[in-house]
Amino acid sequence: MQDLILKNGYLFDPPNGYAGQRGDVAIQDGRITGVGKIEEEASQTVDVTGLAVTPGLIDFHAHFYHGGTNTALEFYRYLSDGVTNAVDAGSAGDSNIESFIHLLSERERRNVKLYLNLASEGLSCLGDHNENINPKYFNEQKILRICKRYSDLIAGLKLRISAEIATDSQTTSFDALRRGIEIAKRCGLPLSVHMPNFQGELSGLIDILRPGDIFCHVYTPQKGILEDGSVSEEMKRAVQKGIILESACGKGHFGHECAGKAIQAGIEPNIISGDFTKNTHHFEPAVSLPYLMSRFLGLGLSFEKVLSCCTTEPAKQMGMEGKIGCLKTGAFANIAVLERRQKDIVFVDVKGKEVRGNELIIPVMTILEGEPVYRNMSAF
Repeated sequence: MQDLILKNGYLFDPPNGYAGQRGDVAIQDGRITGVGKIEEEASQTVDVTGLAVTPGLIDFHAHFYHGGTNTALEFYRYLSDGVTNAVDAGSAGDSNIESFIHLLSERERRNVKLYLNLASEGLSCLGDHNENINPKYFNEQKILRICKRYSDLIAGLKLRISAEIATDSQTTSFDALRRGIEIAKRCGLPLSVHMPNFQGELSGLIDILRPGDIFCHVYTPQKGILEDGSVSEEMKRAVQKGIILESACGKGHFGHECAGKAIQAGIEPNIISGDFTKNTHHFEPAVSLPYLMSRFLGLGLSFEKVLSCCTTEPAKQMGMEGKIGCLKTGAFANIAVLERRQKDIVFVDVKGKEVRGNELIIPVMTILEGEPVYRNMSAF
């Protein structure tokens, strides 16, 4: 007897061979116990005919240090978006990361990862003033100790190098970045770099980043990957080098012009993520992770590619491949049920630039560790 079976859905998990086939998913004790045609009975059965059944979505760029920063969300607010797992993108630094960790419930600790900000204060004052990224204040020894102590939670380091942050910190973008890379090497972790409006040349940024480091807000409408209105040839080198391209759209860090030109040039995202705060979540232009996925469909990516950018790829970067982000026997039963509604829609970015799409992804049900935690009854 299974605990729960989702019946007759369209299964999507391309790495494991599911690209829209009709089938069922069985769940018991918080794990996936079968995928395909399930003949067993269950305590609860949900008919999901006509709906897409996917791995639970992963928002790789979230801010959920609620109470420790001015703008963070509570983690549970992502559940109505089909999001079951998330990565906090540097909300806390070495001075406050432990207070952040103590706020996490046991369930949250099983389903999230954290990126430790190299600035000691993290983003605790974001909205009032920027963090200090002068590298002379990076506390390397404390960072090393924290990363070792909480290796089960800390998946990487974070650094914002925008010109205004560097200037306020009496340093340069690349001085902070070089020091950040040195510390990341010693920690054995990737570095995620917030790069819109950085100082210096794109070639220099790509020179410094290593394979596996994260190029964050890659489609920014600010100074970024466009040169004279075209995608810089340096981005091909970034892709060849193995640098991870992350959208981290947010309200102001995503532009249709940049994204459209980049995708046409083959510079596609590895990860699609939200960068939501309490001021942007469920508000235009970003709205939610499924809404951003729909936007990328309008920009020409396939559903399978977009889904991979929100499941398979972030799971790899979290070190949880095969445990989350997949429909696989033995994996955690973190699952999203989505409606792929066919309709004409106009997406508008922060600059007022439009992109037209014809599919809107709507979250219908979210299952976290085998338990339904959100259900939109109007879709059944």
